[in-house]
Amino acid sequence: MTTKPKSAAPPLSEDDAEAVRQYAAALLGAAEKENQVEEALDDLDAIRVEVLDPNPKFEQLLASPQTAVDEKDRILVELLEGRASSVVLRFLRVLNRHGRLGLIGPLSLEARKVWDRRHNRIPVYVKTASPLDADQEAALTKKLAAMIAATPILHVVTDPDLIGGLVVQVGDQVCDASVRTRLEQVRQRLIEGKMYEIQKRRDQFSHSA
Repeated sequence: MTTKPKSAAPPLSEDDAEAVRQYAAALLGAAEKENQVEEALDDLDAIRVEVLDPNPKFEQLLASPQTAVDEKDRILVELLEGRASSVVLRFLRVLNRHGRLGLIGPLSLEARKVWDRRHNRIPVYVKTASPLDADQEAALTKKLAAMIAATPILHVVTDPDLIGGLVVQVGDQVCDASVRTRLEQVRQRLIEGKMYEIQKRRDQFSHSA
């Protein structure tokens, strides 16, 4: 994965949140039996990020009770058969029969979170000034693994405004080692130093007056 999951979705109702937890557990159980967990999670991520997020009208169509179940089933088969794992297609057809296709997005996030937690894997969001090559990403992964005592799952995005360096976020903790931030810190120290000198001269002048 190279992108941070979309986080602007509205909060779920308690009923929907409970449904998401139950369906996520069911998906993982079914995928484990067929040894397709990683493939299924990757497929759901791709459906959310590449299909639903860029096409909100299509997402609304799948979620709408006014679209016939048979029509949605036809769309799912036409869209995903041969492109997604068999367990994911069967699972989405089950969601359709229960009128729950509107939960695909949060369900994909929940299933990924549960699976990562089981395997002591933690998502780490990284901003870099330029793309990391394979060696750089491997070195960063190794360093982070030692720091957090878990397997880091990197989500890397590039931000040329950083100039150089990187910003790493683990949970609510952010480590900003970007050149842009260091330059801003230097600028602030220079400003504070000048203000101190100005105040010091004012004090000297007032005492001598």
